[in-house]
Amino acid sequence: MTSGRLAALRVVIALGAIAAYVLLFRVAAVRNHPEGYVVAFAVATALAALALVRSRRWPAWLALGLTTMLLAGGVWFNFVVARIPATPTMLRVGERPPEFTLPDAAGRPVSLADYRGKKPVVLIFYRGYW
Repeated sequence: MTSGRLAALRVVIALGAIAAYVLLFRVAAVRNHPEGYVVAFAVATALAALALVRSRRWPAWLALGLTTMLLAGGVWFNFVVARIPATPTMLRVGERPPEFTLPDAAGRPVSLADYRGKKPVVLIFYRGYW
């Protein structure tokens, strides 16, 4: 395979990974595991390095630079920016829960303070679209 074809394949893989992630963002498996596009960027970077080994022309250097920037940006975004901050999520017995407001099944906001001291409160977090 020529270096020009490798560079073109690199562009297709990198742009395809971005497009697939954006278009399939509503799919939970894609949204919850964005490291797939980072792997695609790594494959594109490896192809760009192979193109550079075969041909030391400026398009190969450009392809390697672009894919390296995409790989570094994807890793930085996925593992640094998009991380959920570590917060204590477990309450001890007898400890008062923090105040919060969440939508009910009809979409109306309901606050914990609305029920404090009146009724027991049971929270159910379900995952999925039933």
